[in-house]
Amino acid sequence: MSFGNPDFVDPANDEPRFHCAGCEKESDETFEEWGNSPIQYHNWSRNDCNSFFTGIYCDACYNDETKYPYRKDNYNADAIANGEDIWGDE
Repeated sequence: MSFGNPDFVDPANDEPRFHCAGCEKESDETFEEWGNSPIQYHNWSRNDCNSFFTGIYCDACYNDETKYPYRKDNYNADAIANGEDIWGDE
């Protein structure tokens, strides 16, 4: 925001906008480059198998089970394999 001053340079525009939740590594994109795009479109944006947003994790942390605490498989796979369903016995 320039507040009417054409020579104003916002120092926050050069700062990285995203940090990995596992190792605090900074992404390459800055505020100015990323703009107002939703966080879900970032390369490091991670979701579980049910498409719930789990956070921003770099590739190294996403593949490390100690740094990425969320499940990557289907939560209900065991229940479905054993004949259970969400509708019950009706």
